[in-house]
Amino acid sequence: MIGPPTFGTFATPARMHPTDAYRHLDDPEELAEVARELPARGDGARRLEAVLTVDGVHCAACVVSIEQALRGAVDEVSVNAATRRARIVFRPERQPLSGLLARIAALGYAPRPVSRSAMSDVQAAGRRTALWRMLVAVLCMMQVMMYAVPRYVAGPDGMTDDVRQLLMWAEWMLTLPTLLFAAGPFLRSAWFDLRARRIGMDVPVSLGIVVTFVASCAGALEGGEVYFDSLTMFVAFLLIGRWLEAAARERALSGVADLLARLPETVERLLDADRTETVTLRKLRPGDRVRVAVGQAVPADGIVETGRSHADESLLTGESTPIAKHPGDPLAAGSLNLSGPLTVRLTRAARDSRLQEIADLVEAASARKPRIAQVADRWAGPFLIAVMVLAALAWAVWHTIDPSRAIWIAASVLVVTCPCALSLATPTALLAAAGTLARRGLLARSPQAIEALAGVDAFVFDKTGTLTHDRLSLERLDLLEGALELSLDGPRVLSVVAALEAGSLHPAATALCRAAQAGTPPAVRDLEEHGGSGISGQVLLDGRWLDARIGNAAFAGVGSESSGGGIRLMLDGRPIARFELAETARADAASALAALRADGVSVEILSGDDVARVARLAERLDVDAWRAEASPQEKLATLAARQAEGHRVAMVGDGINDAPVLARADVSVSFATAAPLAQHQADLLLLGGRLDALVQARRLARRTMRVVTQNLAFAAVYNAVCIPLALAGLLPPWLAGLGMAASSLVVVVNALRLADRPAIAREPVRGIAADPSALA
Repeated sequence: MIGPPTFGTFATPARMHPTDAYRHLDDPEELAEVARELPARGDGARRLEAVLTVDGVHCAACVVSIEQALRGAVDEVSVNAATRRARIVFRPERQPLSGLLARIAALGYAPRPVSRSAMSDVQAAGRRTALWRMLVAVLCMMQVMMYAVPRYVAGPDGMTDDVRQLLMWAEWMLTLPTLLFAAGPFLRSAWFDLRARRIGMDVPVSLGIVVTFVASCAGALEGGEVYFDSLTMFVAFLLIGRWLEAAARERALSGVADLLARLPETVERLLDADRTETVTLRKLRPGDRVRVAVGQAVPADGIVETGRSHADESLLTGESTPIAKHPGDPLAAGSLNLSGPLTVRLTRAARDSRLQEIADLVEAASARKPRIAQVADRWAGPFLIAVMVLAALAWAVWHTIDPSRAIWIAASVLVVTCPCALSLATPTALLAAAGTLARRGLLARSPQAIEALAGVDAFVFDKTGTLTHDRLSLERLDLLEGALELSLDGPRVLSVVAALEAGSLHPAATALCRAAQAGTPPAVRDLEEHGGSGISGQVLLDGRWLDARIGNAAFAGVGSESSGGGIRLMLDGRPIARFELAETARADAASALAALRADGVSVEILSGDDVARVARLAERLDVDAWRAEASPQEKLATLAARQAEGHRVAMVGDGINDAPVLARADVSVSFATAAPLAQHQADLLLLGGRLDALVQARRLARRTMRVVTQNLAFAAVYNAVCIPLALAGLLPPWLAGLGMAASSLVVVVNALRLADRPAIAREPVRGIAADPSALA
């Protein structure tokens, strides 16, 4: 089992209708705090995504119940028992969020949106309640044992019946707090399960508790044997196990908390030269000027207006070296100001920052289920029914053999066969691995990405912005005969190019726009970007609209015999200019590709750039397999051919033209500063600029799947060994409870090895910083 038994702590009040308890979430401002907008589909309907924390979820049966209750009312629903997270995609016009949460609450669970402002208080209250339950159970267990031990030591003739009866009733009184308070979450959850006509994990556990208590009461009244000590020990072990597992789960999810904990609660906003005001993060808007003191975190994405300093962006990018910041440089929310006060002009609101986007992605990923867990969910219900039948058969058989032992053996079977370890074997390992990857600067958007990455044996890389820095520079501008005919000089040509390329996110377009001098660019219309080729449209020059094309030689219409590479500008069919852009390979590109090859992975470059540039880079990086001037369709065909050969392929790219290939790959990787469409297709996001994170990620993914195999094997062996022992009467209820709690704990602790010990030594690449404004 996992998570502190906080069920009921946040449930809706008894006299309040569930929908009314969540009605405030339908307010647009409140809804914006807990849900983010997704791209509309073909019908144009508004779609929102929300991540919920659902208290009371302990096993796969709980997951199935919630998903069945929401199916049909939402577009997508995924519940992860290991993290107690639910991800829903819904249409507020068809079903408001309050109604969806009310459906979950009606099942007996306590859902709440993952709201940054209230999460820490809610978690603290849950930990306090869980700690009190555990302490009461442990204290009562110790006191009950004080009265039980003398009965066991004295034997049948060493104690009078009156004293024996007195000790039994003392045990009974001390068992009541355990039953009514400490075991409350188990009993309450089981009651809701039975009322909803389903069998969850807490049903056999609660039956074991109740049966043991009732039979012990009968034994006390009749002067027979009692097992109050077994009952209190059983509940105490369960709660201790849940508490430790909750701590492990919080540790695995601590990456997001570490990010958000840096943000200040209040900020000093500048009104004018002399006046300031202190405001909360929610009141910050784009364009606000804020003062960031030394040692303070940047509250939202922005640009340095005055001051010089260094910023620690390690939690955002995995880069351990502080980055120098000067006026005009971008600053990401969550960056720590290290050396000097800064005045920052915000470019985004706090809730729209890059930090919040990363946190939302992590939360959404924690609510997704790996494929193996989905299989476990389907078998959870039948398995629990089989447990109940097996316990009933054990009682019936032992009732004929030794009626005095039948009830205890049935209780042991109910407890020891709990499927917690089996249901936690996969998600806990993948969750721990995802947390480790996030701390190393690589964000997994779903557990399936880690599963798939472990099996990858081929990496295909785009060139520009992937193996090279995405910040190109104009190295050479050649004016051609068309420029002379239209009386265009260099600055005016660059102005035309800037007008055509202004809306593109391609690194080459950014470089050309940056090279243009300040001024008013000419008017343009009918612009269309052709992925992997260039841009076409019309530009207004000297009162005339001219057809314009800018891109590679083939797209511009220049014959192959005279192409010579480079980017070409054509106006009304006239060759106007040829541009050469300079680029540099990433500092760790050669070492990262060499490490992949050393691990037995094939490496290939697949680029739309000209042959000369790709050949030079391939030679520099010692890559034999490469292809240049590839269109998106040709890239897709190349990738499909590799897959047809039996390879499992990972594609690494960052451009719009890479989106189809990213979607087709077995695993897709993009940069957090890449084009939004490419990000939408990517399974893994590189938060910094280090390619060596890919090497670490693949090694960690392979180690993760080994841990998953170990966990599944342990869970299977545990059930194979303990069930026969319980049926044979060799496991008393208290030992069965200890075994169940220990089995879940072993699985979680084994998974945490992925977070405790790095898979390989980390060698950070210095001086690479992510640009938060590129996500705009």
